[in-house]
Amino acid sequence: METSRNLAILVSVPEVHLLSALDALSAQQAQAFNPSYVVYGSMEFEAFGEIEKIRGTRAIETFIYAAEGAGEQPLNPEVTWKGIYLGCEAASGGGRYRGKAIHRPTSTTGDRKPAALFWKLAHLERFEKGMPIGKLQGLKQKTFLKARFLPEKPTLIEYPFTHKLYLKANANA
Repeated sequence: METSRNLAILVSVPEVHLLSALDALSAQQAQAFNPSYVVYGSMEFEAFGEIEKIRGTRAIETFIYAAEGAGEQPLNPEVTWKGIYLGCEAASGGGRYRGKAIHRPTSTTGDRKPAALFWKLAHLERFEKGMPIGKLQGLKQKTFLKARFLPEKPTLIEYPFTHKLYLKANANA
C-alpha cells in the first residue's frame, strides 16, 4: 500500500494505550500476522470520514501526541510517536470492535465507552526526540498550528517533512 507524502494525520492517544499497543504488535508479529496493526475506538466519525474521503487507497503517516503521559510535559506539546494509518471500520451495533481481540491494546479492555468506529494503526514507533506541534501546519492552512495546540480530534496536516514552512522553521531551530 502506498503511503501519502502530501498529507498526514495529527491525533492524540493516551500514552498508556500507546505503550500497550507495542505489546499487542509484538504478539501479532509472534503469530505472523501480516500486517500487524492495532485498533483504537473513536466517536469522531466526521473527522475519520473526511480522512477516508481524502486518502483514497493510500496509507497516511500519523503523528501522535501522547496524552496523559507520565512525567513532566513540555509547556508546548510535542508529537512523540508516529505510525501508519491504514483505514477505519464501523463498530458493531453495541459500539464494540468486530475483529480479533489481538488487535486491541490490552489497556483498552476495561474501556466501556462505545465507539462509532475503529481506526487501524501499523508501524507504531516512538520518536527519540519530540517534534513541537507548533511546527506543524493544518492541511490547506497558511500558518503553523498554535504552539500550545492539543489535538482533540484527528486533524489533517500538511506532510511536514516536505513542506517548505516546516523545513524553513527547522533550519532556524
